[in-house]
Formats: sequence, C-alpha cells, structure tokens
Amino acid sequence: MAVKRYFASKDNTITNAFKANLITRGTGSNMGASDILEAFVIHGQTSASINADNAEQARILIQFPVEDIVTDISNGTVPSSSVEYRLVMTNAPHADSTPIDYGLEVAMVSGASWIEGTGLDMEEYTDRGVCNWLSSSDGTVWPGLPRVDNDGSNEGASYFTGSAEGTISGTYHFSGGLEDLNLDVTFAIDKWRRSPSGADNYGFLIKHTNDVISGSSGSFFTKRFFGRTSDYFLNRPYIEARWDSSRKDNRPNAVRSSSLAPASFNINDLYLYNTIRGQLQPIPNTTGSGQHILVSFYSGTNTSPSSPTGNKLHVINDAGSTVLNVTGGRLVENDSDVTGVYSCSFASTTSFTTLHDVWHSGGVEYFTGSFQILAQSASALIYDESYISDITNLKNSYYQGEKPRLRVFVRKKNWQPNIYTVATADVETDVIEDAYWRLYRVIDDREITPYGTSSYNFTKMSYDISGNYFELDTTHLDPGYSYGIQFLYYINGVYKEQPDTFKFKLDE
Repeated sequence: MAVKRYFASKDNTITNAFKANLITRGTGSNMGASDILEAFVIHGQTSASINADNAEQARILIQFPVEDIVTDISNGTVPSSSVEYRLVMTNAPHADSTPIDYGLEVAMVSGASWIEGTGLDMEEYTDRGVCNWLSSSDGTVWPGLPRVDNDGSNEGASYFTGSAEGTISGTYHFSGGLEDLNLDVTFAIDKWRRSPSGADNYGFLIKHTNDVISGSSGSFFTKRFFGRTSDYFLNRPYIEARWDSSRKDNRPNAVRSSSLAPASFNINDLYLYNTIRGQLQPIPNTTGSGQHILVSFYSGTNTSPSSPTGNKLHVINDAGSTVLNVTGGRLVENDSDVTGVYSCSFASTTSFTTLHDVWHSGGVEYFTGSFQILAQSASALIYDESYISDITNLKNSYYQGEKPRLRVFVRKKNWQPNIYTVATADVETDVIEDAYWRLYRVIDDREITPYGTSSYNFTKMSYDISGNYFELDTTHLDPGYSYGIQFLYYINGVYKEQPDTFKFKLDE
C-alpha cells in the first residue's frame, strides 16, 4: 500500500465577523478547541461590511507535522520524489445556508508560528485568546506582507502571495457546496521538507478567493469542515502521501522480444528473495565496489523437472547491449535498499520456451530458478475477458495497525480445465498487470482509499510467481466497523470494476 496519512497537529478558525449586536467584531476571539472549522464571507450585513476592506470573514488555519514526513523520507518509508501529497478535509453538515459554485484558496502561512488556543464559541465569539484575526500569539500581531486582498493591514493571518517562489497556493472549487476538500498540496510539502525538520512550516490558511472578498460575487455563508478533534475518526483532516510502490516480478509472465511491442514492453524484471530462517537477509559479499550479482540464462533439459543445460544464452540488458551476464543488484525502493531483495532486467530473443536463471558472483552460485517465456503476437480479435477473483488469505477481522499482505487469486471466468489439469495440478492464478484496489466502510459506503489510477498509481497491485498481491495498512481505519475491498482491472484499454467484494472487520 503506497498511502501514508499525517493528521493535523493544530487548527483554528479566526474571524472579524460582527457579534450579535452588529457593532462589535469578534477579531479577538479564539476557536482553537472547536471540533469544527469554518470559512465564510458576508457583505452588507451592516453598512460597515460592504467591501473588501470591511467584509465579514472567517478563515481556517491548519498545520500538519511535516517533520514526520521528513523522518519517513529519511528512513525510506516514503520516497523523496514521485510522491503526491493531498490535503483532505471532510465537509461538516449544518443547518445554515451553504454557498454553491465557489472556490477556497489554500495558501502557505508566512513569517509567524501561531498558537491554536482553547476557545470554543463559534456563534457569539465570546472566547477571547490567541491566535485570532489580529494576533498569532500573545503580544504578536501577524507580520505585514504585501498581499492582494487589499485590506491594507496585517489582519487575518499572513500568507504568501505572488509567484516569485513558484506555486505557493492552490484553489479547490466546490460546485454544489457540500463536497469534501481534496487538493494537491505537493507544492507546499516539497518547500517545507527542504527546510530542517520542516522548520518553516507554519501551516495553511484557507479562505475564500479575492473576488468573493471584494464583493464582486456576493456573500458566501458558510462552509464548514470537521476539525482535528472531531469524535469522527475518519473525518479528521489529514495530508495523504501517495506513490506507486508496486513490484512487477515477470517470472510468471516473461515475454520474448517482439517487433510488435515497444522496447519497454520487451524488458522482463526478475526478483530474488533471500529468505533465511523466515527473514529476508542480505547476501554476504555482494555490496561494495565490484561486488555485483550476475545473472546468467540457460535453456532447459527435457526431463521433469527441467534443469539448466548447454552454454549461457545471449540476452539484452537494460542498456540495450547483448551480453552473457546481466548485472543484478539489491532492490531500491523509496530511495533505499530493500534488505534481502535483488532484481535484474533483461530482454531475450531466444526460441526456447523454458529458461533458467542462475544468480552468481565470484564463482559462488546463489540461486537457480526457471520460468516460461511467452511469445507476443497480434490478434484479429479483441477478447472481452471476464475474471473471477478471490483474496486467498483474507481474515475475518484484524486489529488496528496490522499490515497484512493480501494474495489475490485470479482466473478467467470461462476457464475450462482438462482431465490432466484437474488430476495433477493446482489451478494456476492469472496475473493482471494493471490491477487496482479500493477500500470503503460497509455501513455507509464511505470511501477510505479510492482506486489509485492517477499518474501515481498508489493502489496498483504488485505481482510475482504466485500472482497479484498488495499490502493493506489498517492504521488509519476506525475500529468497530466492517470494511470492503473491491478490484479494478485495466484490460484491453478499458478499466473494468470486478463484481466481487471482500469484507473484513476491524476489531476494537
């Protein structure tokens, strides 16, 4: 599973809205202990609230532990590149008016750390304290910076504007008004994590866009989100890191090079798992200068089981050179070596249907495997394949924090075994090279993890000789509920959701 969530460390709503008397503003009020966050703009409630300079506003401040992201990158839990970070905030239903067709700007707070505070009153603004509309902390006003909201002051929090530093803000559009916020904020995380331990991370300011504040679009009252102290675990705001962690071990589906296929489609990846006494262990003397693992390929005998025979076969390495030995090495994921896992890449034009891979170094042979190599060919038809799927090792229940590796069995729906197959062998699983999964809560169909079919492929399944598999991280699930898993296969250029659903419960 290539998803990691980081929950908010502090949040607050700040406002300059009028109190009930329509005379006094709530600029000194604090709402940092509330489990609700709110953003609105009101024009014309009084003669003193008709334009950008004096419009009534509520804005959201929220901060996340970027230092945890920095730590996870340094220890290899999250890669340093090719990662998408998304800010997710859940809509909080309410009985007041809800605006439609508008955008909320998510900007990086600048120049000042801020105190969350302990205020609760979001109606009369009676809980004074910091941070608030005027001050980031006791005795400290928000630093004044050039801004484009034309209020002529440093009120309402300090935030970056302009484009001198590249992208520093994003805007999320709400068509119906009740949507959750789900915005790519990689621009901010990448800037913050380059600073030591995220030292320049002052969080986000979430506010209405400047056209709304100016009054050109009227009033927009009110958008609310669940805050970090919400009793509803799944509704708490978070930053989600997404990346492709799938492994593609072509031992079950290695192909012979063909002029019909792009060059990248002719490359096969093989993996070696050095499991010693149940644990992955590095192979001694295979690191350092000149200490590489070499992989040679041989044809097989006609006996059963087949064994390597003859001379080394010529293959093509990933640089396009014809060689007798392919150089392998320790697998690198998330910019770190994976202990005990090795890989190599090759292409082959051999006419043999069975090949043997021999992993060796310095006269020492480490492993000998075998695999079938398949021909790639064109067809006059596009077959509309249907599949039957199953998770072979899914348990009825798990405890929060477990990370099971789930194995997926797949076979064609119209598969018809012959007598020999039934009598002598287990049914072999098919491998779906582009397979994805999603997770949802059964009681209300609340989607926890969507199909990760974006450019980051964050729920794409891995596969090896035993078929497809993926890791399920239950850390961010709410105990006491049942959850469902569904699959999506990309077949013949079309995404097809599979009809099967696999359920489990997360125990208290």
